[in-house]
Order: sequence, then structure tokens, then C-alpha cells
Amino acid sequence: MSEEYRKALRRGERDLRRDTSAGIYPYLPALDSVLAPGDTAGEVRLGTMEIPLDMVAGTRTEGRQRSFSRTFMPVLAPTTEFAAKWSNLYAIQTTEGFRDPVKVYEYMHRFYVQEGNKRTSVMRYLGAYSIEAEVTRLLPKQWDAPERRLYGEFLEFWRAVPTYDIEFSREGSYRRLALLFGRDLGSPWPDEAVRELTSTYQYFRSLYQRAGGSHLDATCGDALLAYLSYFPDERLLDTPPSIVVERLGRLWSELALAGPREDVVLVSEPEAEPTSRGGVLSRLSYHTPYSPANPLRLAFLYERHLATSSWARAHDAGRLEVEKRFNGTVQTVAYDNCSSPDDFTAVVDAAVEQGVRVIFTCSPTLMASTAKAAIAHPEVHFLNCSCNLPHSRVRSYYGRMYEAKFVTGALAASFATNHRVGYQANVPMFGSVAEINAFAIGAALVDPKVEVRLVWSTRGGDSLYHHMADEGVTVMSGSDVTAPWDDPLALGLYQMVNGRVHNLALPVWNWGRYYELIVQGLLNGSWQDAGDAARPQAVSYWYGMSSGVIGLRLSDDLPYYSRKLVDQLTHGIERGVLDPFAGELRSQTGVVQPAGSPRLREQDVVSMDWLNDNVVGILPANWHPVDETSLAGGLAAGGLTAGGSLAADAAAAGAATSVPGEPRP
Repeated sequence: MSEEYRKALRRGERDLRRDTSAGIYPYLPALDSVLAPGDTAGEVRLGTMEIPLDMVAGTRTEGRQRSFSRTFMPVLAPTTEFAAKWSNLYAIQTTEGFRDPVKVYEYMHRFYVQEGNKRTSVMRYLGAYSIEAEVTRLLPKQWDAPERRLYGEFLEFWRAVPTYDIEFSREGSYRRLALLFGRDLGSPWPDEAVRELTSTYQYFRSLYQRAGGSHLDATCGDALLAYLSYFPDERLLDTPPSIVVERLGRLWSELALAGPREDVVLVSEPEAEPTSRGGVLSRLSYHTPYSPANPLRLAFLYERHLATSSWARAHDAGRLEVEKRFNGTVQTVAYDNCSSPDDFTAVVDAAVEQGVRVIFTCSPTLMASTAKAAIAHPEVHFLNCSCNLPHSRVRSYYGRMYEAKFVTGALAASFATNHRVGYQANVPMFGSVAEINAFAIGAALVDPKVEVRLVWSTRGGDSLYHHMADEGVTVMSGSDVTAPWDDPLALGLYQMVNGRVHNLALPVWNWGRYYELIVQGLLNGSWQDAGDAARPQAVSYWYGMSSGVIGLRLSDDLPYYSRKLVDQLTHGIERGVLDPFAGELRSQTGVVQPAGSPRLREQDVVSMDWLNDNVVGILPANWHPVDETSLAGGLAAGGLTAGGSLAADAAAAGAATSVPGEPRP
């Protein structure tokens, strides 16, 4: 067997040279040198099981470190006793197989060999996937670092599905995987379900490696989760290998995004618009190949019927404004009721056949279908109305609605006479917590003693004032889009006067302006693919009040000084000299950032998971940040009638109907 040892030795020496030249420690890491005294909180004996060899990271003690390369190949001379023993173990494994398991310690999802280093090396040399081992788990003492929180999620997964094979690099992935298989992590899975999951993973792993997946930073688990999110209705084990490999070839950029999280590129301000006396068309004439004779064709896809959804109608009004604004250089077509994946696919295919080259899908719940369509039609630009849903082939767009909430918070506190203001928040998603906090901070600037009483509600439920009846609250911020079933006037910011709703202000969207900004960039050729093939990036437009995308509709009978307060705060935000999340910030549990700090990063605002210190309420117990957008919003911009009839005007526009993601009454 000496010839096999020499082959293994040559591989080990090659690995040593490669790592040394790259400045990487070339020998096995030892767990004893990794752990400092007090790093662990105890150990748990798990018994004997098969463990993946690619997760065997090193040796338990320093004694055998320098006998192997970092890849567990031998590096000692063929004349040593070590070489003879290695060769003998090779003969045993290839004739009758090892009878005794190796002994390993598991720490942070990696294994370190206590007994059986040479057996592990032989199995690595033979290309085995796993090895039988007696496993003892070492538990970390501290859990606050991101990698330790991720390991804590793995332990939750382990209790339900006792397998080491599946590994993720992003928090929340184990729960999402369980949901894709129709289960949770609250209790052990049945044996049949465990076999289904592990078989699916092994099948995908073999095809992923065949397709060249090892060149990505993403783990195989990351890639599997990304793949299943595109094809959730298929049983992967029933999909022919050729189809899976072909899909993987189209999905490389998306699979790369599935790895260690790169921040979504949040474009918070539109590019400076060209100035010209000739208006839009003259500005375009030097920048674009499009013209009335060769128009840019856009399609707008709405989740629900235009007749029943105010959200869809607001976007459609924006579509018509864009078509009018560009006077023949842009042509549009609209499709509603696209919630079914089959209907969505058919509509996209029809639009592409008609020459459409840009498709807007106007609901975050359509992102999965949009991403699949973008894979099938790489020649088309796709945009989805959402925020922080990372796809390199689909750009997203949403608004900084928290800016308007900041202003309405200040206005609310100016009307409250007892230091109490109510706030109704709908489904907690990315962005909605920032809106709560911005409202609370705005209120505290006017009244430092103010409390914001927070109520979580489903869309279309009872009016907020029913929840506030026993709280002594008369000023409150209710739903912005969907009127409660029992009172169509209880929208936006309002005050209860003699038992009746008196409207004060309503956050609004100007979708025509938003689509004009995006289309202007497309016509000018400023659409650039972010990142590169090796490291793609996801791009999300996140415009606010300064761009004219977000605004406030005020009641005509709002007092002069209240209107002046709104104007001053709005102008400060628009000029960039006022930001609710700049300077000292205090949560219910302590200081978030000290005085003098710059504004929070966009990503920290979008994914906010804390409540301001003057908010009375909590986040739902089962809530955690997920890759979804806030659905809180407003109506298309427009005028108000007098006498507090803002909500009636909104209801007349269809505000009492559904919006994306809202449960139907």
C-alpha cells in the first residue's frame, strides 16, 4: 500500500505549498489552540452517527497538527512509522472497512478529531462523503456574535432534524427551509420527513457540484434554499437532473446572493436630472435610441383586480401619467389579477412577445414569480415594488414612508392634550418598525412627555379608536390605505371630536413621479448592472420626500400653525438637514447610538428591530426581521376637501379595498 501513501503524500505536499504561498496556515487547526479558557459552557454527548467529512476541520489536540495538511492529507515521509500505519489502515478500509468509529468533538458546526486522525485522512483520500463518529458537542458560552446566533439556530434545527449536513450562512435560513417543507422547528420531524429532506439535499448537492457550485461563497444549503424559493411547488427529487443543472446555470447570480449577506444597494436619491429648456423630449433626444417611432415598451402587472384594489389603481394612475409625460416615447400596457403563478407566467410571456422590455410588478408578494420570470427572460428588465428583497436580476423600488410618519408624529403630539397618541401598525415587516419609531421621535420633539400607544392590527379590522377607548387617547395614526370595515373615515392621522373622526393628515404616494424617475433613467441609459458575475449585487430604489415620491395630504381646515409645523419639518427633510434617525437614539432597552452620531445606515433603518423608548407596546412574539417590505403606505397624491373629509375623499377613490399582502375581510 506504500504507493497509495505516496499519492496521498504528494497531494498533501501540494496543499502545503499552495497554502504557504497564500499566507494560510498549512497544517490542521487544533481545537485546543482555538478555544480560550472559559469559551465553552459545557459538553453534550450525542452518540454515534455519520458526520460529513467536509465539516471535519482539524484535530482535538496539537500533537497531530503537523502530520497532515489543512486538507487532512499526510505530509510525513514514507519511511516513517506513521506512513506504515496509514497504509495499513488504507488496506483495512478497502478490504473490510473500519469497524470502530472515530471520536470527535463538535464545536460551532465543525468537528475536531480526538481519536482516528489517520482513519479520517484515509477516508478523505478515498473521497468518502462521511465517516462514522462518536460525537461530543461543546457549547459556546457567549451567543451575541452573528456566527453564534446562527449556530443557535442550527441547534434549534438539530432538535427537529438531527443531521449535520445542511449548513447556512445567513440567519433565519433554517426556519425558511422548514417552511418550504411545510413544517416548523418546534418539535422533532417524523422519520419520513427527515429522510425526504436529507435525500433532497443529497440529490441537490450532487447536481450543484456537477454544475460547478464550489466556486461560490454560498454553502450548498444556501443554494438549495435559493433554488427552492424559485420552485417551491415542485418536488425536487422528481425533477430530472438535466433540468436542475440547466436551471442552476441560469441562477448563478441569484445563488451567489444567497451566500454571506451583502447589503442591498439602496439608491436613496435619483440621479440629477438633465436641465433643458426643451423639456423631457429634448433631454432625451441626445441620450436614448427610443422615439415615438421606436418606443420603449413597459408592462405593469398588478396582483389583484383594478376594480377592487386601490393599490393597483394608484399604480395604474402612475402608469398613465408616465405614458402622457413621455408623449409617445414610452408605451405601456397593464395586466391585473396576476396573483396566480400560472397567470403571471402567461402574462409575462405575452408581454415579451409584444416587445415589452421593462416589466414592473406592483406588489411585494409577486417577487417570487418576478424573479423566476427574470431568469427565463434575461433580455427584459424587471422591477418589483418592494424593499430589501435581494435579487440581482430584479430591482426593487419602495419609498421612505418613515419620513412622512416623522412629520405626522410631530403633528399628532401638537394636538394631543394628555401626552398620549395612538398608533396602529399593520403586519410587521421590513420598514414598518422604522415608521413606528420615526412617528414616535417626531412626536417627542414636540412633546417630550408623549407616549405612543402601539396596537398591532390586521388590515381591514376594527378602527383604532376602539382599541384606544379605555386609554384616554383622542389623537391617533390609523391605517394609511385600507379603511377599517366599521368606519371608512378612520384613515391616516385623525382626532376624535365629540365621538366623530376629524381627519388631520394622510401620507401619500406619487407613483407617477416615481415611475417617471425610473423610466427617465432607463431612457438615458443609466441602468447599470451592479456588481459582476462573481459578486452580483441587489439594487433597491428607496426614494423619499425630497424626490417628490412621498408626500402628505393635509386637511383644508388644519390650523395655520399646524400647517407651518408640517411645512418646516417637511422642508428640513427634503433639504437633508433633518433626519429622525440622526444623533442620539434610545430604544426601550437602552441607547441605540450616542449623541453626535450620524444617521443610521439605510440597511439599519430598513431592518430595524427595536422600538423607541416612548413607545408603549412590543413587537409580536413571533416576529423577526425577514426579507419582506413594509406594506404601510398611502394613496396617490391629490387635494383634500374641507372639514376633515380627507378620509371620505380617500374612500371615494377606493381606499377601502385591498392592498398587497392584506388579508381579505
